[in-house]
Amino acid sequence: MKNPARNKIIQFKNIVYLVFILLLICGCISCASKGQFNKGDVTTDGLTVMKSTRFTEAQIKNGVNWSEYTKYLITPVEVSFRKNWKRDHNRGQRGISGQVTDKDMARIRQSMGKLVYEEFDKALQEESGLTKVNEPDSSTLLFKPVIINLDVYAPDIPSASMSNTYIRQAGRATLFLEIHDAVSGELLARWVDTREDPDRVYTEWATRITNETRAKHIVSNWSRRLVEGLDNLRAIN
Repeated sequence: MKNPARNKIIQFKNIVYLVFILLLICGCISCASKGQFNKGDVTTDGLTVMKSTRFTEAQIKNGVNWSEYTKYLITPVEVSFRKNWKRDHNRGQRGISGQVTDKDMARIRQSMGKLVYEEFDKALQEESGLTKVNEPDSSTLLFKPVIINLDVYAPDIPSASMSNTYIRQAGRATLFLEIHDAVSGELLARWVDTREDPDRVYTEWATRITNETRAKHIVSNWSRRLVEGLDNLRAIN
């Protein structure tokens, strides 16, 4: 006969274990995004920290012959907002018409994810010397870009009011990029980089077009630096 009390204890232990794993994963991302490693440290997943600052973390697996990789794949880009971004934005709005909805957030996430994917794909195809493929083999790199802590300072949302918002900076975001061997799944590198739209001193009307233009500037910077980093790694080999 089954013991209900014992079953509850087992279930509770399983829940505790799951929570622990989730906290561990979140802790790793938080640690990397804040630059809490020191140069030369080796992470728990075997990467050596090559650069560690307040805004940038670069980690590489030793012993990888990067020149052997001639092809690439990119996963769809997941995007998540800064914690409480919606609440903080809506708190400063006088009326309901100026508040961000879940639908607005979904649209912005989709747009940002599409932008990052397209810019990275374009840079890799045109400047990295890698060939995009549909099916991976032993010479294929798999890029897994994720955008976290997205903070849009003045989102352009449908509103009944005629008021305009003027800004000097459009927002900030953090790129969390991992590079894997596409066949084995082995983690080869990790790059975490936080960027804020530069303060242009003058104010500008915040529209969907201006926000997308400024976001593209940040993403283009990321894609350019990625290609430069790959070139440097291959030059070592």
